[in-house]
Amino acid sequence: MSARTWPRVVNHRGRSLPVTLGAAVAGAGALGSAVVFATLDVPRDGVAVTIACALVFAAGFVDDLSSGGPRGIRSHLRELLRLHVTTGIVKLLVVTASAIVITASLPGRGSATIAGVVLMAAGANLWNGLDVRPGRALKAFLPVAVAVIVAGPALELVPPLPGVAAGAALVLPADLRERAVLGDGGSNLLGLVAGFGLYLILPTWGAWLGAAFAVALNVLAETVTLSRAIDAIPPIRWYDALGRIPLQG
Repeated sequence: MSARTWPRVVNHRGRSLPVTLGAAVAGAGALGSAVVFATLDVPRDGVAVTIACALVFAAGFVDDLSSGGPRGIRSHLRELLRLHVTTGIVKLLVVTASAIVITASLPGRGSATIAGVVLMAAGANLWNGLDVRPGRALKAFLPVAVAVIVAGPALELVPPLPGVAAGAALVLPADLRERAVLGDGGSNLLGLVAGFGLYLILPTWGAWLGAAFAVALNVLAETVTLSRAIDAIPPIRWYDALGRIPLQG
């Protein structure tokens, strides 16, 4: 894809930026997965997770290519009621199906399996909603990724995690300095990986709590908006603005 046809978006400052950072994060995830596959005995579960991550990124990137369409779940559902299947609806179906496949590939955890599907699907959409300010989605993902890695789930179960985390850290400066953006492909990938990582390390009650929290934040994003909620809490507002170019800059 040439630079001329690569998708671009207009950010909150009115700047037209290329949607390249998501591809960089996905590429790092693919490279990290290759290393894990080459050095460890990856079971079928890990293969399913890797394929699901690739599909979610691809579905999000296709949505990035379809610029100018409806934004938000409610807008996409309204279009569906008019019998118009948007790329956003396709992406939602791919994310949900991927979450189901991932949880189904793992040993049964009872009711936690349902919580895991919700946590991953809601997480993918939540990170998409966070990607409206420079660095916000990446800065939300990195602490979760570090916590999951420190908690120590078997890397064979989530091969893309190390590479996605490394890629997220590497592209953060470019996102903060408004050189490029993640786009739907990158943000959906972050949310899916974060949701799955939390599902691996949380007990059943924790998975349900995380799923409920992710759904609540999605509802907040569709009503009050996440930006208003973040601005209303000083410590979170400070972390969110950390490293970002001031709006008047």
